[in-house]
Amino acid sequence: MAGTFRIGGKVLATHDSGTDEISLDSATNTSNMSFDANHAGIKTALNASGDAPIYACRAWVNFNGTDAFSPNPSTSAIRDSGNVSSVYYNGTGDYTINFATAMPDANYVVTSIGSAGVTQSVRTPTIVVGDTKSTTQLQIKYQRYDSLLSDQENCFFAIFR
Repeated sequence: MAGTFRIGGKVLATHDSGTDEISLDSATNTSNMSFDANHAGIKTALNASGDAPIYACRAWVNFNGTDAFSPNPSTSAIRDSGNVSSVYYNGTGDYTINFATAMPDANYVVTSIGSAGVTQSVRTPTIVVGDTKSTTQLQIKYQRYDSLLSDQENCFFAIFR
């Protein structure tokens, strides 16, 4: 649904449902106003409904945990990411994710999954948050079904706060 965001009669932004784009009107948005993430206009643009608040993903990364860790920390192991500057290889199945921009605090939630690849065990590893969980980095360990740590070819991780 196309729409216009107005405050005090001034057009601040328009939403085009055909392209799902929000365009800011720089001529009228000279006060650098911002919307709360739970603002009805933001929810409409994100196709979110209901009264529950929206919490954004603050960082995510898709990386290869089996190689490309020279030099360490590595950026070449990262396939793609958001707010992740590098990944450090601490040893077998043990990685530290470094954030490009610090979190507001360390009270975030981590979700992750990994897989060893098609030629290895198909069992999904257990993900354990390591000793380091701060505003600037997070340690993640991938533990196999037999409780041993193992490198994962496909490492996927996201933080919500």
